[in-house]
Amino acid sequence: MATQHPMATLVGVKVLEEGGNAFDAAIAVSSTLGVVLPQTGGLGGDGFLLAKGPDGVIAYNASGWSPKSMRAEKVEERGPTSVTVPGLVDLWDFVHSNYSTKDLGTLLSYSISLATNGFHVDRGLHNSIVSSTFQDPTWRKIFGEKRMGDLLRLPNMAKVLKALSRDPRDFYEGRTAEELVTGLRRNGVPVDLEDFSDFRGEKVSPLSVTYKGYSVLELPPNSQGITTLQILKMVELSRINERPFNDLIRINNHAKIAVAAYRDRDRFLADPKFHPLPEYLLDEDYLRGRLNEEGVMYGIKGGDTTFFVVADGENEVGFIQSLYSTFGSGIVVNDIPFQNRGACFTQGLNRPEPRKRPLHTLSIMLADNDRETILIGCAGGHLRPQIHSEVLEYYVDYRMEIDEAVYAPRFMYTDGKIIAEKRLNVPGVQADYLSSTVGVVQALKKRGQVYTAVADPRSEGIALQAH
Repeated sequence: MATQHPMATLVGVKVLEEGGNAFDAAIAVSSTLGVVLPQTGGLGGDGFLLAKGPDGVIAYNASGWSPKSMRAEKVEERGPTSVTVPGLVDLWDFVHSNYSTKDLGTLLSYSISLATNGFHVDRGLHNSIVSSTFQDPTWRKIFGEKRMGDLLRLPNMAKVLKALSRDPRDFYEGRTAEELVTGLRRNGVPVDLEDFSDFRGEKVSPLSVTYKGYSVLELPPNSQGITTLQILKMVELSRINERPFNDLIRINNHAKIAVAAYRDRDRFLADPKFHPLPEYLLDEDYLRGRLNEEGVMYGIKGGDTTFFVVADGENEVGFIQSLYSTFGSGIVVNDIPFQNRGACFTQGLNRPEPRKRPLHTLSIMLADNDRETILIGCAGGHLRPQIHSEVLEYYVDYRMEIDEAVYAPRFMYTDGKIIAEKRLNVPGVQADYLSSTVGVVQALKKRGQVYTAVADPRSEGIALQAH
């Protein structure tokens, strides 16, 4: 398994070694990451799952909706109108009810212990704290003065986790929900108890394309997963990868392909309950036509997310969770930072409306054929489709091993320009030698009965194998 934090990886390995399956480990890891990486994702954020087991593929969308009283013409980037109902705990409930073998109290005991007894602030959390400008007194009291190596305790979060270990629906329709809604309303969030109690995530059917002998799956809207699939298919049709991976012409053409895919994303993607996805967006003839378009896109930026992979010999699980921006909305209730996913609403089909899920940056890639299965995911916000496609292209087209594909230097189209890590040696370099600006990837490969898990050196995460 591989995660973005050493403690989370250790917890996952412990669950596996004590007889738990990959889904048990996923719940334990997810809850641990929500404590030790509170700036990226946790109880106040959303989650998605894409897994493969003996009975096939499992996909689940636990992204929350806007309050039914939403009336905002334009949602603010941070603050009260940006908060949507968090879906992560619903994902835990789904996984535990359908696939787990262990008691939920046991699986959450690790995160409860860390939140109660405290943990030492690492480099990533330190950097997130010092770069944040929140003036909210609650955030400042809990996080604002902490620095690398300081002990951070989250006792109120621990109490919530204890309540959820008995009944995860308490987050949505019990005493916990009442406390959270009261706290959110005190901070100006226009949410009520029914927005929580009515919420459920949903099983979904992934979208897919073929790419050079692989079946490639991504999550459907409101996820931006289709954008990855469009990029890959246009790369295949254009044959740009017949050039070296660090060739400047290839990089420029790859950026143009990304622009075309993002333009489709921003024109067509929204909550499918409000606006179903056009069926032709993955047709080859349509995508060939998109290859000839010229244009510039602005505002394609990263975000703060954490993704992990875990496998047990029968199941391969990709799991992603996020608050969107670092510390989300900046609003903290019971030590829980709440997401600012509402900031992903735009205009047109994706305009803000009551009980609507915004276009979501979270997605997961699963690629397989009759020889192997590969899971790829990352922290990366709106850049995720480019990150997913680049890593898979490195593996498939440039014959890198999966660890090499993750480690290899990446480039991104963002804010109207191309940035590239210095190792690519291309003009216009903006990123550092190993830069989280180009995403933080975790990946898993299964060939036969052999697993290879990879944690990106662009973060402090590690990959370990249970014995």
